[in-house]
Amino acid sequence: MSHDDHGHSRGIPRAGTIILLILLVVSVNMLFVSYGDYPEDKNMRIAVLLPFSGGQEEFGIEYARGVEIAAEELNYHVLPGGRTYTVDYFDTKGDTMSLLNTFLEIYNADYPVVIGPMTSTETLAIAKYAEILGVVLISPGATTDELTGYRDYVFRIVPSDRYLGSGLGKLVGGNENYETVMVFHTDDSYGIGLTELFIEELSAYHKEPAAVVEMPLDSADTFDYAGAVSLMKEICPDAVFAITPNSASFVKLLETADAAGLHPQWIVTDNSASSEVAHSGSAAEGVIAAVPSKKGSDVAYPQQYLEKYSSPMTIQDSIYGYDAMMMVAEVIGSYGYEPEQIRDGLREIRYVGLSGAVVFDENGDRYPVYDVMQVRDGEWVVLPWNEVMSFEAGHH
Repeated sequence: MSHDDHGHSRGIPRAGTIILLILLVVSVNMLFVSYGDYPEDKNMRIAVLLPFSGGQEEFGIEYARGVEIAAEELNYHVLPGGRTYTVDYFDTKGDTMSLLNTFLEIYNADYPVVIGPMTSTETLAIAKYAEILGVVLISPGATTDELTGYRDYVFRIVPSDRYLGSGLGKLVGGNENYETVMVFHTDDSYGIGLTELFIEELSAYHKEPAAVVEMPLDSADTFDYAGAVSLMKEICPDAVFAITPNSASFVKLLETADAAGLHPQWIVTDNSASSEVAHSGSAAEGVIAAVPSKKGSDVAYPQQYLEKYSSPMTIQDSIYGYDAMMMVAEVIGSYGYEPEQIRDGLREIRYVGLSGAVVFDENGDRYPVYDVMQVRDGEWVVLPWNEVMSFEAGHH
């Protein structure tokens, strides 16, 4: 065995060195080996199906921005021979009548996974077709309890209304200041289902709504706001739970009531937790909304968003689009690009993202985490839990 001038061996490497070299070679090769099924060009095509027009346009654009930021990050860090991601956007137009045709267009173009739709009504409209055709849906916003029945290919990264309806029922039912309660709700599965859960929980406190008014989802502009407020004036509710078709319809209801001298505690869901509501004037002060938690785990993301879009985040829903895209990429990387592989990966995923920890139950539902927010000085503010639990979140 020869030695160099410093006494180091220059002969056959020791066994431990050989093992390290083998491991190094294997590790390098793993960078270029895919264990799942992938297209030959390693280009992963993802469909995004969201409302980019209509009454929910503001929310659809926000979710899409999060998807876009995530896709850019994924493509920026791609290794030679690795996967790239192409995101194609499809507009639901807020119209369930044409939505199925758009979904079939996506299916026929061989997309294995769709991020979307956003609303409960839209997602329910195509959920059964996703199950039959074997296309993964991962909705960033649908909350209806009815989706729980679609267990194979339908996922969502916001909690079910089962938790939201019960939680709001507790919030209103347990507050002694809310003796008279009134409810407005849309005439779709989302509004009806959430109202039923709210009333069910309210009854545990020996309370029931003094009036329940349906608002037509497709004709909010022609709704009789003056008549609804006249009924409110007869009842004089302490609290009003409102599930309206969109932010604009809630603002109109709010302002009509304010002009009539009615100032109940308004409680809304996340579809009205928008900047349009917060910036609508003094009538909106004190409005409370319960929304899926938006406590981001990455403090750099808001600055990243600001630099890309030249405006700060307002309603923050983009974090759900970001998380959806990152989760899809993670399961594709670990399981493969086929719908069944993506489905199986989502069932097993343990993901910590901008919206917190995401784990799906056996129904494809995310375990719940909510924030209670309130409009204060024209902005949505997350309330500390001591305020929420002690029912101090009154009009400010």
